[in-house]
Amino acid sequence: MSETQTTDPTAEKQSRERLIVISVLVLVAALIGGYYLAPALIPTPKIGVLRVESQVSGILAEIMAREISYARDRDDIKGVLLIINSPGGGAASGHDIYYQIRKLREEKPVVASMDSLAASAAYQIGVGANEIYAKPASFVGNIGVITGLGQPETLSEQFITTGPFKTTGGSPTSFLQKLDLLHADFRDSVVAERQNARNPLKISPEQLATGEIWVGIEAKEYGLIDEIGSVLDATDRVAELAGLKNYEVIDIREQLLADLQATSEAQYEAMTDLYAKLDAQPEEFDITAAESSQWPTFYEIYIPLE
Repeated sequence: MSETQTTDPTAEKQSRERLIVISVLVLVAALIGGYYLAPALIPTPKIGVLRVESQVSGILAEIMAREISYARDRDDIKGVLLIINSPGGGAASGHDIYYQIRKLREEKPVVASMDSLAASAAYQIGVGANEIYAKPASFVGNIGVITGLGQPETLSEQFITTGPFKTTGGSPTSFLQKLDLLHADFRDSVVAERQNARNPLKISPEQLATGEIWVGIEAKEYGLIDEIGSVLDATDRVAELAGLKNYEVIDIREQLLADLQATSEAQYEAMTDLYAKLDAQPEEFDITAAESSQWPTFYEIYIPLE
């Protein structure tokens, strides 16, 4: 005789219910874990903020090189907002930062937002961005170069030179020629950048070369900028160019320092020292106070008339 096994319906139902409860708990745990792990596994896209808010100098160029490299290397930084409030400064330093910004825009969208003043070398830095925003009352432009002449050759019984311009760098006439070359280069770089811009240039190279400074409303009309708008408008444009809907805005200086502090005390101290030197620079440049030993030096800087 064979025995027939019977199943308890109540026990089977309880088993199914326990399985359902366990499955729900596992699903909830996975969702909660995913919620907290997602930012680490897939960081929130970020818009990084770079700032040119001082005289354009060798110190600023060195700082910008490190900040721009940081922005390029961070995969979560999808676009960059470049805030400019500067009278300009050294021509060579301005060229350096301009080329850095051009390199950055090849990898990530860059939008410049010009604050109260974006003059001379500071404006040239701005034209390296994909697009330029300014306020109606922003001062923009001042395309030109300033230099002092080399010192005259002096006779001395203490030293001799291998050529008439070894100690001076050239004759006064040659410095005028160098000034013209740099002026033409500045003008032509603006023309090249702005002629294919979203709001293309509408004035002649000759008008650009006068060194005039325009307010934002004029700059928009003449094609020196692309749009009138606030910093928030410029930020929104970066997000649009980067294809972002949800994003976080970070200050690249603050984030760079925080990362260095966590990883390398020596690099952190070196970077804070550079920022201290930058902050110690005078806000205004007085060309009449320059020591003769500093010449020859070329400046792209806005100096208001007395």
